[in-house]
Amino acid sequence: MTRVLVVGSDNREEQVLLGRLRKAAGLPPEALQRCVDLDQCDLLLVRDTPALRSAALHMASKRPSMRLWMHDDDGAVHDGRAATPVFLDDQQIQSALAPRVDVTTDGLYLASGAKQVTRLLRQRLQERKGRALLTLQGQPQLLIDFEHDQAVPLYLHPGAGPTLAQQLGELLELLALQELSPARYEALAENLSRQPLRPLLWQMAQHGDYWSDFERRLQQNAQMHLLRWPDFRVLAHQHDGFRLCSLLLKKPCSLSECTQLLDLDINATRAFMRSAYLCGYAEVKVPVDAPPPVPVAQKHGASALLARMWRSVRGRTGMHA
Repeated sequence: MTRVLVVGSDNREEQVLLGRLRKAAGLPPEALQRCVDLDQCDLLLVRDTPALRSAALHMASKRPSMRLWMHDDDGAVHDGRAATPVFLDDQQIQSALAPRVDVTTDGLYLASGAKQVTRLLRQRLQERKGRALLTLQGQPQLLIDFEHDQAVPLYLHPGAGPTLAQQLGELLELLALQELSPARYEALAENLSRQPLRPLLWQMAQHGDYWSDFERRLQQNAQMHLLRWPDFRVLAHQHDGFRLCSLLLKKPCSLSECTQLLDLDINATRAFMRSAYLCGYAEVKVPVDAPPPVPVAQKHGASALLARMWRSVRGRTGMHA
């Protein structure tokens, strides 16, 4: 938790300033709290006027570990200790206020790389046991609680850039999972926002090109069997997703069978299968004997009737020739 002492603003302005900092840092309300004791605060936030600036610098000089930020009338902030004022953007505020995670945790590395991470995620999701830290090239990205199916993002991705799910999916080969004890997990996640894990993983599987082995199995007529209904949040407003679930819960089907039986786009069906597989909702097995292709439904229109009559006439003509 970061304790902030605001100087030079009334109560309404103080709440607006704290709200802006929370939003920029991606923190829940309890992670950034108002403070009234100078010796207990972590951040001194002062309105930038000559008199207040002089007093703030004097107070900060005796407290080197305390951050000093100045703000203008519009709420823009800059580092009060810097020789030249440079206003901080949202990413810089987030970097300064978001909790720093020490990657030297009390657990062992469990998996690294796309294949190992995918395999372990599926295993732990099905077992519903354990907690882990997901890192990207050694940088902490996500705390995972498999038992409660929760995720705790450790980095706020800018709105204009890729989402967390997109970045993790596109860089799957660079990810690693590290084991955490329950106590260590709670210490790291104490004041951070938690979110459902599987919808995040579902979106991860929609990105990246690290699925060549999975795609190869689908091309070998691998059959997918859905073990249970997915979280309804991942299927919101996806009518085709509900149809696929209904089919795959009844019987295992290959990619081609799904697309033909339900008349679906093959790419959308493949994306659904990737997500269901990564989230541990489904199993995929290549049958010993590849199933015969699904017969295309016969059309019973006038053109089909005319075609049958023509074949019949040709057959009779051939018999008497």
